[in-house]
Amino acid sequence: MSDSHTTSETESESDDEYTSLAIEGELPLKAVGIENLKEANPKHMPPHRYIHPWFARRPTPAARLAILGSVMEEGTSADELLSLMQIGPDGLEENISEYVQERKTTEGQRDGTLGEWYGYPRPFTQSPTGDELADLHTSLRETWDGELPTVLDATAGGGVIPFESIRYDLPTIANELNPVPSVILKVMLEYAPEVGSLEDDLYKWRDRIQKKASEELDDLYPTKRDGREVLASACTYHIQCESCAGTVPLMPKWWLHKRSAGEGVAIKPHYENGGVSYECVELTENSNTDFDPSEGTVSRSDVECPHCGVITEYEETRELLKNGEFEYQIYGVKYDDPRGGSGYRAGDDLDQQALKRAEERIESDFELLTFLSEKVEVSSRITDPATYGMEEWRDIFNPRQLVSHYEYCNAFRECAEEIREEYDTREAEAILTILTISASKMIDRNSRMSPWDTGRGYPANMFMSHNYSFRRVFCDNNLVSETMGYEDTSRKVIDCYEELVEMAAGRDAAEVYCGDAADLTSKVGEGSVQAAVVDPPYYDSVMYAQLADGFYVLQKAYLSDVHPEFFTSELTNKSDEAVANTSRFEGLEGEKSKKQLAKEDYEEKMAEIFSELYETLEPGGVLTIMFTHKETDAWDTLSMSLIEAGFTITATHPITSEMPNRVVMRGSQSADSTILLTGRKPLHEKEDTGGATLWDDVKSETRSEAKKAARELLDSGLSLTKTDTIIAAFGPTLRVFADNYPVVDKKGEEVPPRDALSAARDAVAEVLAERYLDTKGFDDLDGLTRWYVLSWLIYETDTMPYDEARQLGIGVGVNIDDVKRDTKIWGKSSGDVQLKTHSNRVQDIVRVENREDVSSRKYPVNPTDERFSHGIDAVHSATHVYETKGPEAAWEWLSDRGLKNDERFRTTVTALLEVLPQEHETAETLRDILSGRTGEYLDIDISNINLNVRGEDDEDNQAALNEFE
Repeated sequence: MSDSHTTSETESESDDEYTSLAIEGELPLKAVGIENLKEANPKHMPPHRYIHPWFARRPTPAARLAILGSVMEEGTSADELLSLMQIGPDGLEENISEYVQERKTTEGQRDGTLGEWYGYPRPFTQSPTGDELADLHTSLRETWDGELPTVLDATAGGGVIPFESIRYDLPTIANELNPVPSVILKVMLEYAPEVGSLEDDLYKWRDRIQKKASEELDDLYPTKRDGREVLASACTYHIQCESCAGTVPLMPKWWLHKRSAGEGVAIKPHYENGGVSYECVELTENSNTDFDPSEGTVSRSDVECPHCGVITEYEETRELLKNGEFEYQIYGVKYDDPRGGSGYRAGDDLDQQALKRAEERIESDFELLTFLSEKVEVSSRITDPATYGMEEWRDIFNPRQLVSHYEYCNAFRECAEEIREEYDTREAEAILTILTISASKMIDRNSRMSPWDTGRGYPANMFMSHNYSFRRVFCDNNLVSETMGYEDTSRKVIDCYEELVEMAAGRDAAEVYCGDAADLTSKVGEGSVQAAVVDPPYYDSVMYAQLADGFYVLQKAYLSDVHPEFFTSELTNKSDEAVANTSRFEGLEGEKSKKQLAKEDYEEKMAEIFSELYETLEPGGVLTIMFTHKETDAWDTLSMSLIEAGFTITATHPITSEMPNRVVMRGSQSADSTILLTGRKPLHEKEDTGGATLWDDVKSETRSEAKKAARELLDSGLSLTKTDTIIAAFGPTLRVFADNYPVVDKKGEEVPPRDALSAARDAVAEVLAERYLDTKGFDDLDGLTRWYVLSWLIYETDTMPYDEARQLGIGVGVNIDDVKRDTKIWGKSSGDVQLKTHSNRVQDIVRVENREDVSSRKYPVNPTDERFSHGIDAVHSATHVYETKGPEAAWEWLSDRGLKNDERFRTTVTALLEVLPQEHETAETLRDILSGRTGEYLDIDISNINLNVRGEDDEDNQAALNEFE
């Protein structure tokens, strides 16, 4: 098997219809996947990842591969592609992919930097040379009838695809519905290549803004001692106990900077006469104190009064916050130590007085009273701030934060007219926009949604997860501070811009549009684009518009007269956004649920986008989609949109693109691999024959193609999880479905793509079982037991997305909803399926034997039964008996039921030992059962199973992953 994996089939009526492209052939996927992971190191990310917060940005190598693969001819060698992508050391012209893989395999031996070990810098830092561009353009003109192909990204987001396109000096068009990333696109795709360096000018006006704003804000950040400038304050809320009227801080923990388990800086509360005061303490392992900073007043969202012990429940606390019945409290302060470094102190009356002055300033200034007063419109799905009383966007700031943001905006406005007078229109526009990005970026670490990072003793990002999570502890950043405020933020933004300028030097600017991707032809023209490369919205993964509103309202205050076309509405455009947003359909449910209405709305919008892309492409043009989603509904929508738009699916490729277990996406529907899915616009419109294909005829081919793809993927050496192997097999499955579309069942009713995807999931699960399960007789087990084992095999955890678990159940003949109540084999956890163990399912045998009342509804498995309906029930009963009554009783229990000769029981035991993590409680008990007298009785051969809790390979793999953390 080669380094590449592809499934491709170019539809054409004759051999000369259109030229096959590189992306429709073999690609160097392993090397590109390795580079994707290298780029994931947060210390060394591309400038477009830092310039301003945005969501779901893709790695540079994956974007480059998608672009180059979509415009270069098939037959382009892996070495040529990788060289153009700036992967590989100078002088190495052959076997680059093998070289990269070898470096990755031996990476644990390195003693220098990654760049030194690999022998070349990170690809995103390098642009193709003039000679490389000349050769590339010559080749592309031969492929595309004498012209360079135009690359279009219709849902450009953070801009990695169009930016990489202009680095190859290709005609580029970028469109984005949301104004917040559109501002970023302006900077990346227009100002960087067209206006160029503005470093001196940006610092000049940055310093003037800083001077003006700091003069208005100095009294809001008082210092306790000369030279100890406040850098950031850790804030919480004080509520009043309804029982004793004492002051209650909403504190989960008291750490300010936790260096290790018991060491670090903490704030120690002192409670007296119903009040609270704070002391900053330094704790070491040898500290002789009964104070535990890990024990705050909040536990499981409820609050315990430190004065009288009465509990205020979460719902009641939320109502107090919503009604404004609280006080902001600064309990800890990080300051700049003039002797070097920084230090911490407790919050005190001086800090509270500063908050009071900010509050008084707001009440006395009409403009401040209306600043950022747009209404918050956020769904409960991503934690509606209004639930906690934040009904206008100004409310996501405490008084001092709001005044700070206001004064910087005022200072900017005062400088704006001077900037317009001093520079030409384009330069002035660029300076004002980049300075605004600096101000907008400050929200990320200076709002009531911005948490305090106790591990670093430092303000953290607002969007650590894709929602507006309420923070009982938040950071109030001193924007006047040189170290952590406006100066530092703007320096980082300016540095990012100057890096972008260097990367785009000598390149033509892109065309940037802010509008609906379903209305593109009016801007770019029909048939004017050769290649569309897009990273579309992912169903319901990210509510982009709602998350952007906080940035939008501030940017509008700055830029409404600079980019009036971007800021035409009070908030961002949510009605045209292609996401499955159930909140838009609350109160509209009828025959259809709001979830179904949201799904249909998403399907309709995606269909409109792909139909519009079809119109913008010339006949024979290519569409490559970067898709990082594992939910069947999302793939169902994607495939129907492509098919109905008229595209012919020609290739799919899986690339490792994300770090496993990303914190922000943990438990989400996002896969760890990106699937590149490619389709072509036919040279001639397909004739409608009016015929349909029977699903029974398509299903066997679908399963066959899925199994073939899975085996090729498993043999390819690509670092794919078992889940991603299933997702990667969707591509060839969809091609079969699309080639036979429309597909109907025996009743003549149309079959949706999701049925083909379900068949593919089932087929790949069989391949995974064949490959990873050595247990003989597994296919003879009952459906429920097979579903339980396969779930552990594929997801390698007890929790998985509900839709995937349901689809897996269908594949083995089990409706998981029907069996849930009677078996208690699974339960719901935050909308996901969580597999249950014997402790959640089996009745207490001691109580049953003593004829005590035991709930069979809560615990449906009776361990005293002589026979069990499911193999998993027998095994769970055995583990329960062993743990409850010991090995002798377990021996009697097993022998009484003749389980030595029960193949179903023996097969279930060995299968579970193969798939369960070795530290899992069931695995540990089964290992105990298979030892001693019970083991001699059962005599189950487990010599093929690795019973090490953690092997050397796992440690090596973890060490490799740690390099990127």
